[in-house]
Amino acid sequence: MSRTAPQKKDAASESLAQRRRKVRHIPNAITKAVGENLRFFRGKSGMTQLELAMTAEVERTRVSKLELGLVNPSVLTLATICHVLGITLADLFADIRLAHPPTTEGGTPRRINQAVLDKKPQVSKRAKGTTKPGNP
Repeated sequence: MSRTAPQKKDAASESLAQRRRKVRHIPNAITKAVGENLRFFRGKSGMTQLELAMTAEVERTRVSKLELGLVNPSVLTLATICHVLGITLADLFADIRLAHPPTTEGGTPRRINQAVLDKKPQVSKRAKGTTKPGNP
């Protein structure tokens, strides 16, 4: 029997895999700040991660990852957790004064399959609701 050597991946597929790994910029300042606030309010309520997870119907490891800023949760997940903790989303985000610029302004992509513009879109000079000259 003859065995062949393992096929080498071409440079294009390797660079794509490398680019995909580089896209994830989590934890970032925003996810860390949300996680710190979540941990604070969980501690203030006297709940363990397991108790919070069971009551909010999420995995315990998910609560841990949220608190460490390692995941980007949905608003619905955060709203459910806030309900269980007896706080509002506004309470959770109260002290966070961070923003994430779009990629056209130097920000990093938020997900692997995010559509990215090559250049900044041009802003129309025409106001909304106006028509072209000659059209009623």
